[in-house]
Amino acid sequence: MEMTGFIHCNLRVLMAERGLNIQKVKDQTTLSRTTISNLYNNYGSGIQFDTLTQLCTLLKCTTGDLFTFVNVSVSFNDISIDCKVDMMSKNQIKDPKWEGANYAYMAKSKFLINLMLKNEGELLVFDFEVDTSVLFNKLKQIIFKEILISDEFHLNLDNAKAPVYVIDYIEEQFDKFLSECIHDRFMTIFDNLD
Repeated sequence: MEMTGFIHCNLRVLMAERGLNIQKVKDQTTLSRTTISNLYNNYGSGIQFDTLTQLCTLLKCTTGDLFTFVNVSVSFNDISIDCKVDMMSKNQIKDPKWEGANYAYMAKSKFLINLMLKNEGELLVFDFEVDTSVLFNKLKQIIFKEILISDEFHLNLDNAKAPVYVIDYIEEQFDKFLSECIHDRFMTIFDNLD
């Protein structure tokens, strides 16, 4: 699974440099607090030209100052050799932390993940382990998951010396990838139950 690049909004930095907060920007434009907050927090999937015009006018900047294209490529691959899944029914679990939980099955599995990251022309490749425990209800829907990621993941990302928003992007993409892996691995097991 490979993702390449994203747009980062620099509104937070530009506002800080000019001593502005969200309320001040709202008061000096016709923009809603929600619109400003979404851009400030780098949320959203689109922006109106009028919004750009008002922000560029207020901040005395260009759209190129307001947005940056981050050229980062990240891919994850499940390279697990042993895809063993330990399945237990609610009656078999003796762990007090799950006592009284509303589920039918718990599944545990270990993943070995390979990460390839290309950021600012630098290539970083490493493997790391992920232990998962997933609770399923009687309808075979995931109702809770506990994920333990080995230290190699965060130590290697720290060594990448990437900005926080790039690390956040990588972690967000990994969450999506792992959710798909968990679903695929455990649903195959459940298809054979009953």
